[in-house]
Amino acid sequence: MRKKLLSKKNISYFEEKKRFLIVILVMFLLVFIAFKLFQIAYAAYESQARLNANIEQAMYILEEGGLNFNIDLDKIEPSPNPYIYKFSISNFTSSKHSDVDIEYQLSITTTTNLPLTYELYRNENYNDENANNLFEAMQVTQDEDGAWYNHFESKEKYLLPYKEDITDIYTLVVYFGEEHKATIDYADSLESIEVSLKSNQVTE
Repeated sequence: MRKKLLSKKNISYFEEKKRFLIVILVMFLLVFIAFKLFQIAYAAYESQARLNANIEQAMYILEEGGLNFNIDLDKIEPSPNPYIYKFSISNFTSSKHSDVDIEYQLSITTTTNLPLTYELYRNENYNDENANNLFEAMQVTQDEDGAWYNHFESKEKYLLPYKEDITDIYTLVVYFGEEHKATIDYADSLESIEVSLKSNQVTE
């Protein structure tokens, strides 16, 4: 009889211990999952904060038509680090909002006076892994006066639905290699970058 009671007590003790260990393991697992979720959320917040920082030019598309502006490359010098220029395109302002769906197409034209290399990113940080450089299809063209230009035109049109507040953020990355410090060939050269938009109303 005593052996049976001891056996039951041992079983009860081991059952309690097992439950306690399971509870501890579950708590550790929940803490680990919460920590990972926090890391993911913070990384996403940090990435978005970097993407929204230092936007130099904001363009608002409230109706169909055309818009353009120039990016100033004043005082650009050879450097081991890229020059970063940001601009945004929205379908709303603080007081107005587009009342129709708008789609737009982007084109960028640069002169070729300086040996610059360009990259363009839409709604991405340029140094993120797998970021998509839109300038991979940039072409060199010549006008009737014999001047040469780099020209890029987006293959697709980007949609701005009127039911949403949409802002597309573009990051233009310009490289001017440090190896050009050794020459004075480009000392007085200026570079021009023109950004153009064509927008139209979406009709079903």
